[in-house]
Amino acid sequence: MSYLALDLSKSSTGFAQWREGWENPIYGSFKLGSEYTTIGGMCGKLHRELAAIHATTPVKWGFIEKPLTANQLHGNTSADSLFKLAAIAAHAHSFGYAKGWVGQGVVEVNISTWRRHFIGPMKRGTKSKVLKDYVIERCRQLGMKPRSDDEADAIGILDYALHTKGMQPPWRTAEVLRPMSEVR
Repeated sequence: MSYLALDLSKSSTGFAQWREGWENPIYGSFKLGSEYTTIGGMCGKLHRELAAIHATTPVKWGFIEKPLTANQLHGNTSADSLFKLAAIAAHAHSFGYAKGWVGQGVVEVNISTWRRHFIGPMKRGTKSKVLKDYVIERCRQLGMKPRSDDEADAIGILDYALHTKGMQPPWRTAEVLRPMSEVR
């Protein structure tokens, strides 16, 4: 049984999966749709992707980044985008519940909590792009080479999720004298 972390997004959903005995997680990303894809189409694509992952290596625990709420709107994020993110998060919960994942579906992880664990303290107001760059760099420090910030975020979520379960995966055990990045 494995642990799966998702960084949900319509344009590029990152995933990272690990089970005991693996040196590193497997990770990647997939697109849920285009600007013309309906919410049903996005959820259907997510369902197919999760089914393929679960069929290859059954999932015991699923983790997602907690979706933004309306009071967190900023930049290019619209109310419509929030609705779509909530819909795909709900579908991830439903899929996990139907498959019997522990935690009655998926466990939601707060973005600032997992980032603080993964990259260290963050100065309030640090731009999202800078934080994403730090997450990618942290993955590289740990021996992984994500191709996008979505994949890197999924790895960070997975690392934090394993920590909450009292587990120290091999990529953390092998880390020697490498301090966390500190955003100043």
